Amino acid sequence: MKINFTTKNLDEKLYQKSMLTYIYDHYLFEDYKRIMEQDKWEINVRKLTDFQWNFYDESIKNLSKGIPHGVTGDNVIQCYVNDENNRMYYMQNMMVICHELSHMILKIYYPNERGVLLYDDVWGKAGDERNYFSTEIHNRVHEGRTRKFKAFHEDKEYYFYGVDIDDITNKRNLNNGF
Repeated sequence: MKINFTTKNLDEKLYQKSMLTYIYDHYLFEDYKRIMEQDKWEINVRKLTDFQWNFYDESIKNLSKGIPHGVTGDNVIQCYVNDENNRMYYMQNMMVICHELSHMILKIYYPNERGVLLYDDVWGKAGDERNYFSTEIHNRVHEGRTRKFKAFHEDKEYYFYGVDIDDITNKRNLNNGF
């Protein structure tokens, strides 16, 4: 897996450690197949000012370009974050990065499963059927299903929150399914 930064002020090592903490928290150590799948991915952490608005459909009206957000595609994640180096921005940025990482993890686990969106969001209406790796994350975010994580960097503890998907990954679900 490749992690790239176009930011100037972020502590790249802190963010890398935090991303890897979140990712590897969801795999059993012997889950080689999924770890190898994940190795094909590229994660780009960019400044908010790098965002290209034309990526989105014209019907997307309620997305602010002024707050961190991201997009998960085929083997690539684009995260647009505040390029500020303090703990408050770190927590806000990591929430968005973990959201996109959770899409990646579920795409690796459930590449072909379909799911139903339970709540209206920027991308669709309640009842829409879409990819499980998308609908499940958006449903959980709406329900507030997040979990606290901690990363260690330069002898300090850093806390951040990410979407809680442990119950549908190998960490807790050894049957690998719904």
